[in-house]
Formats: sequence, C-alpha cells, structure tokens
Amino acid sequence: MVDAWAVAAVTVSLLVFALMLLYGYNALAEKLYPQLAARFEVKHLRFIPVIADEGTVTDIGVSLSAAMLPLWLYARRRVSALEALEDQMSEFLAIYASIAASSRTTEEALRRAAELMGEPLRGYVERMARAYRVTGDLEAAYRVAFARAPRRVRLLARSIVSTARSGGNPARVLAVTAAYSRELRRLTKLTKSRLGEYSFVVSLASLTYAVSAGVVLYLVKTMAGARLPGLGTANIDTGVLMGMYYYALLMIVVASAVVIARVIHGHAILAPKYIALLLLASTAAFLAAPLLLHAPHMPGSGGTTAPALLATIASR
Repeated sequence: MVDAWAVAAVTVSLLVFALMLLYGYNALAEKLYPQLAARFEVKHLRFIPVIADEGTVTDIGVSLSAAMLPLWLYARRRVSALEALEDQMSEFLAIYASIAASSRTTEEALRRAAELMGEPLRGYVERMARAYRVTGDLEAAYRVAFARAPRRVRLLARSIVSTARSGGNPARVLAVTAAYSRELRRLTKLTKSRLGEYSFVVSLASLTYAVSAGVVLYLVKTMAGARLPGLGTANIDTGVLMGMYYYALLMIVVASAVVIARVIHGHAILAPKYIALLLLASTAAFLAAPLLLHAPHMPGSGGTTAPALLATIASR
C-alpha cells in the first residue's frame, strides 16, 4: 500500500526544487548579489553535461537544500511515530500481562489493553482483536494486524502469540519481555547520544573536500593560459573542472548524510535533513575557498600571495 504522505512529500519536494531552480534563486540573487545569478551555462565532457558557472552551482545547492525540507518534515513525522510506537509497545506488554490474567478470553484481554493505550499502538491492537474474533487464530490475527509495523515492534508483539502457545506463566513471560524492551530502548538512546558526537567528524569529510576543491580550482584558473616551465601553455577548461568537482562534492554530501542518519541516528530516512545542512555549508565553502589565498600575510612572508607566486613561476 502506497503511503499518501510520502507521495505528497516527494511531490512537494520536486515542485520546490523546480521553482527554486528556475525562478526563486535568480529572483533572490538579482536583489542580493547579482554576480551569482545563474546563467545555466552547460558544457559537455564526452557525453556528460557539466554545469560551468558559479551561479548555477549555487542555484543547484540552494534549490536542492530547499527541496529537502518537505522530505525532512515527512521523515521527522515518520520517525517520531515509529519511536512512539516502540515506547508504547513496552508499556503495552506490561499492561497486557496483568489484564490477560483476569480476562476470560484473549480477545477481551486485547480489547481491554487497547482501551488503555493511545495512538498509534491502539489501532494495531484493536485490529488484532477484531481479526482474532473473526478467525479464532491468534497467529493469523497477529500477521494481519502487525504486517506493516516496524521490525522491532513485530518481534515484541510476537511474544503474545508465543506466550499463548507455550503455556506456563504468561504474565511472567510478558513482564520479562517488557523489561527487555525498555532496557533495549534505553541502550539505543544512550548509543545515539554517544555516537552523536561523531556527526561533526563525518561532516568534515564534505567540508574538507569542498575547501580543497575550491582552492585547487582557483589555482588552476590563475594558471589557465599561462606558459609553464617545460610544459608549454596550460589549456584547461576551468568551467568543466568546476562542474566535475561539484558533482563529486554532491556525492560526498549524500554519502556523509546517509552515514550520519543511518549509523549515528539509526534512521536512514532522516538523511534529507543532513543533506540540506551539509550541502549549504559545503557549497558555501566551495565557492568561498579562494578567499583563503587572499588572507592577511604572515610575518616574514614578504607580502607574497599565492596568485602572485604562481604568476612569478609562470613568467620564468
């Protein structure tokens, strides 16, 4: 079954990207900084179209970041619902264990337990109670009710079926399962808190590449058309070089965002948030990196800048 909210988020994201790319960014650039207006200059490296002007690079970075916002809002809503469902499941098992001991039938126990729970878990438990009343098969009712639930929730809900089949002391088994679930959630949150410190380290991958690529690109632009000792004239298309560097930066940003979202925070669906943040920061670093070569001179440097040094070498 297709998630209507996911379809809506993707549709809005595509619309935002198209509007920002074609109209929104240039409208802002013309008012704030006309030199960075997108010219949509495209060149080709073999069969690959390559963006070749700084304005279009900035336009793509800003538009993609804006397009990530609807996806992130959907992802945050989805993750919040999943985490709430996992927290409710631990509470449900503890409640169900005591209710099942005083109920005449399993259906009655499920219904009574569902009345004490809030959404979204209440809907799952009520669906399981209705399916059990119709089929009389707890296993089939569990599969119908929890077919679309998260994996960890399905595993915990499975303990209801396992306990009913195994006999023994159901209340004790479910109480132990609930305690295990609570400890697992606590450990997961502690792990996320500890790993969160490494988000900055992963982010440095894209920022470092952006700065180094921007500096190299500026140096190449400085030497373009100059005669190099023993090499002749340097004939390099800096527009194509800039576009290829930026394509590589986009891939690094996406990879870093997925690592932060999946490995550190536990949900790959949160990647749009980190794509937007890293892309804005990396694009700014990529375009502003040449300013490093115009930094105030260090004492004893003789006032020589990097462009001047390169020009001196080329003239010899």
